[in-house]
Amino acid sequence: MRDLKSNAYVEDRSPGTGRLRPRAAFATGLPAIALDGDWRFRLASGLDDLTEDFAAPDFDDSAWDLLAVPSCWQMTGLPGELRYGAPAYTNISYPFPVDPPRVPRQNPTGEYRRAFDVPDGFPASAAVLRFEGVDSAFAVWLNGIRLGDGKGSRLTTEFDVSAGLRPGRNVLAVRVHQWSSGSYLEDQDMWWLSGIFRSVSVAARGVEDFFVHAAYDHTTGQGTLAVDVTAPTRVSLSVPELGISAADPAGPHVIDGVEPWSDEQPRLYAGELVSEAGERIPLRVGFRTVAVVDGVLSVNGRPVSLRGVNRHEWHPLTGRTLTEDTMLADVLLMKQHNINAVRTSHYPPDHRFLDLCDEHGLWVFCEGDLETHGFEFGGWQRNPSDDPAWREAYLDRT
Repeated sequence: MRDLKSNAYVEDRSPGTGRLRPRAAFATGLPAIALDGDWRFRLASGLDDLTEDFAAPDFDDSAWDLLAVPSCWQMTGLPGELRYGAPAYTNISYPFPVDPPRVPRQNPTGEYRRAFDVPDGFPASAAVLRFEGVDSAFAVWLNGIRLGDGKGSRLTTEFDVSAGLRPGRNVLAVRVHQWSSGSYLEDQDMWWLSGIFRSVSVAARGVEDFFVHAAYDHTTGQGTLAVDVTAPTRVSLSVPELGISAADPAGPHVIDGVEPWSDEQPRLYAGELVSEAGERIPLRVGFRTVAVVDGVLSVNGRPVSLRGVNRHEWHPLTGRTLTEDTMLADVLLMKQHNINAVRTSHYPPDHRFLDLCDEHGLWVFCEGDLETHGFEFGGWQRNPSDDPAWREAYLDRT
């Protein structure tokens, strides 16, 4: 019987190991290596069926299948082919025996491999490996070095690759498990699917993170802009249309006569953050103030009525893997039907969808990737929400 000690992370309640602190997605002028495309793939039946030494750079994977990344492995092949198992839909009940944090030993596990080249001059000493979405738990090796593991299927996970990335040929190996302890926290009414279903990249990292605060005073017409930046070097802010060119993004910067953002007039101002190291990050700034006044939700001093819909990330042929054209079609269909709000049921969406909501005017209620509804059938006994051992996993998802 295979020693499962090295795979203990599958049933460990921890949200993951070796990961970097979460941060928002944003565009940057720093170089990146896109890893989307065909990967070598093998679907194992469970932890007793794993491939020895599959993470070794010289492992011969030529006999393995080719599988597109991003994709859901149950949705690949011709319609009705079900080459790698079938998608499953549940409303409340779990699709496996409830025994937290344990999951069945017959646990379909995708083994992925991808060789890629790093060009000369790529800043490997400040690079991260970024997974936008992997369902449900996964572990990662780069050139045979284990980087860590993660859970939280609809959460972005980054790993520091500065110690292992090298010019020339590199080999990335990823092991993805259909079920894990994290599955107990993902009992949303949905189709259950598996795989690396959002994009993967290796990206140079300069500015670590930033947060834009943009408020609007409807009584004066003034906008207030402050940008909190976490970075190893000084960063300046520029918004030419507003006459802002500031060495200190945090300001706060007060601007007379701004046009506010709303769902009916989604006004955005183009700006830029520029670091001393030369990194350039584009911004789109919308000024709005949301408040509850005497029990009434108001925006920019006026009551707002929400006409909203729930939205799963879903396509009938590709499952949870969506193109930007599909996301745009969703947004435009909502706007054509006078919808002004969307609930991302029941997890954080692809970050590109949020950008489209900013651009076209949709209020967003962004949900965490967390639901344990299936414990209702057992009288809520052993519900992770009542067990402090799950605290870190809950906070990570929140």
